[in-house]
Amino acid sequence: MIKRQLTPNTIAIISSIAVAFICTIVLLLMDTIFEIGIPFYTWIIQGMATFLMSLLIFRYTLMKFIQSKLKIIYKTIGKPLKFQKEINNNLSSNIMRWAEKDVGEWAINKNKQIRELRKLESYRKEFVGNVSHELRTPIFNAQGYIESLIDGVDEPELAQQFLNKALANIERLDAIVSDLLEISKFEAGRIHLEKTKFDIIALTKGVFYQYQHLANEYATTLEVESSLKTIPVWGDTKRIRQVLENLISNAIKYGKKNGKVIIGFYDLDEQIIVEVRDNGPGVEEENLHRLFERFYRTDKNRSRNVGGTGLGLSIVKNIVEAHDQNIAVRSKVGEGTTFSFTLEKAANKKSSFL
Repeated sequence: MIKRQLTPNTIAIISSIAVAFICTIVLLLMDTIFEIGIPFYTWIIQGMATFLMSLLIFRYTLMKFIQSKLKIIYKTIGKPLKFQKEINNNLSSNIMRWAEKDVGEWAINKNKQIRELRKLESYRKEFVGNVSHELRTPIFNAQGYIESLIDGVDEPELAQQFLNKALANIERLDAIVSDLLEISKFEAGRIHLEKTKFDIIALTKGVFYQYQHLANEYATTLEVESSLKTIPVWGDTKRIRQVLENLISNAIKYGKKNGKVIIGFYDLDEQIIVEVRDNGPGVEEENLHRLFERFYRTDKNRSRNVGGTGLGLSIVKNIVEAHDQNIAVRSKVGEGTTFSFTLEKAANKKSSFL
């Protein structure tokens, strides 16, 4: 059985009827005891007058009470009291339902904000720990080699090795800082895209040529999968090349020996889907959603051995989203990983600088 909620008007009416009834009983007792002989019509007038006066008093009191309480509630939730007129004119259940709805929405939003803040705080702590580690490692390495040189190294060849290793660590430190600055520019919207029409297949083949030595080192075959010779797209050539360089080099380094890296192109109405896939060890499903996080590595030891700053995929995601396009990843352990992103087709486009 559903229990109906009493409205302020109902409470005022019930209370007024109770007061009128009690007053009538008292008057009846007085008439009986003192034999006053009150006429019948007087009972009716007295009852109605008592009811109406009580109704006005109860209604006014409830209106002021509810209004004061709602003001406190709406100040607490940071919203204006938006139905002042309704409170003054009509103490219906709608007002209570509106207030209940607003407070419920506020509570849901607050809980959502709390969960997001906790998630952000956890992410912030992890990020600070990761960036501290990533920066500390090359600094300490370079410091160690430089201190050894200061202490004195008799062999010129060994001294040169120490200098080269110190330089390599300083260059790694510079790369990390540069990548962090680039990510911050993307997130602040301070990156300007120079969009032009270009051939994505030709650009891909250029990146293949650039990384052929790396592919040879890992005995990896690079292939383009497309029935078309040219596919004109619209975007910032330099930035899209940066996306391909990162995805292709990652596919080579994190794939398997004697493996394949295949770039496929697929028509999607007004867009082209670009897929970079390998047949490497793959990534476990629970780690996929974190691949675009800064400094996140599924295999930390192996990742540092193959180099990189740990920021490449985060930059890739920012570049693709800056083009108002999408990027996704799917993977199956033992079969390989596929990164796919969309690009706008170049149809009667003119060069622009955004």
